[in-house]
Amino acid sequence: MKRRTLTGYLLSEILPPLLLGLLTFTFILLIARVLKLVELIVTRGIPLTQVGRLLTLILPTFLELTLPMAFLLAILLGLGRLSGDQELLALKSSGVSPLQILLPLTFVAASVALITLLLTTWVRPAAQVALKNELYDIAKTRIVTALREKVFNDDFPNILIYVEEIRPPGNVAQGILIIDKRESAKDNIILGKVGLINTEEQTHTLSLRLFDGSIYERDRTRSGFSQTNFNIYDFKLDLDEFMGPAKMKDAGPKEMSLSRLLKTIDEKQAAGMVATPELMEFHQRIAFSFAPIVFCLLGVSLSLLPRTSRANRSWGVALCIVWLVIYYALLSLGKALGERGAFHPVAALWFPNIVVGVISTHLFRKALYESPLLLQARFDAASLWLGQRLTRFENR
Repeated sequence: MKRRTLTGYLLSEILPPLLLGLLTFTFILLIARVLKLVELIVTRGIPLTQVGRLLTLILPTFLELTLPMAFLLAILLGLGRLSGDQELLALKSSGVSPLQILLPLTFVAASVALITLLLTTWVRPAAQVALKNELYDIAKTRIVTALREKVFNDDFPNILIYVEEIRPPGNVAQGILIIDKRESAKDNIILGKVGLINTEEQTHTLSLRLFDGSIYERDRTRSGFSQTNFNIYDFKLDLDEFMGPAKMKDAGPKEMSLSRLLKTIDEKQAAGMVATPELMEFHQRIAFSFAPIVFCLLGVSLSLLPRTSRANRSWGVALCIVWLVIYYALLSLGKALGERGAFHPVAALWFPNIVVGVISTHLFRKALYESPLLLQARFDAASLWLGQRLTRFENR
């Protein structure tokens, strides 16, 4: 079989399950976010077009996770079908070595790794910054328009705002009553004759500058109020709180571009400061983009190993789930050790790639020499049992 024909045949086997797996994994992870976005439409009256933009900006965060996952599933399903139909055995009999099967898939893995690298280093950070700005614009627009006259507005948690009159163009209010219960030990009742509504983009806050009013403070452990009069009083509101469960606050390093992240690391190290969060984020972006290459070697090795039972689709799905759980468990362990300082960030974030890569190399050597694994029969039986449970679940 010519190399070009073999490459085309292998690609035709893995590309359909790759697309299907990408859609499936992304949809599963997006379900919770979609429900929260629907809540925005129902409870906040956000237009559908704005919700669509939010969903588009959320998508890159999930694609960087689901693309490597889908690639592993594609290899296990594609080569698993060839193994189940004895086509891999026929290829070996015709002189095709495991290396000849691995090589074309490695080029596909490199392409998937490059896309993942672009997602982790450029697309996802830019999308998260744009997402915060979009959420801020929605909150800013909605809160100004939501302050209705002669109505108690409870859009902010633990805050009740009453406005007697709003004057055009909508940033001047008269007769303001604010009941603030954000502090656990006390309640504040704020009265103001006139108020100016202003938004501060840098801090993502909404400011109500009140004139000629009073603050009545009540300690919850005692009876009675203490009164304070003021000429000018600034009342701050966090616009992220307005978005409720749909807000997406992320740590600073996650939103930094790659150049800014490297610059921050250099500045902190030059100043003698600890740059662990930034180093963790940098190495996570780079290390995770190599996951498709590790998954490629793993998937090919598992598919080429001598089997005691015939592989099928459920076997491939079960095996994919098992190894994804192992990989992400190692990733979580590495991140936890890195954040505590037990591991250097390089070792912490490359830990799952190294472990799974070493295991995959060992499995590929076994496949290369057609040497079965110890306890292979039990392993196949366990995979078959899990696959049968998945099949029953699909048929319900």
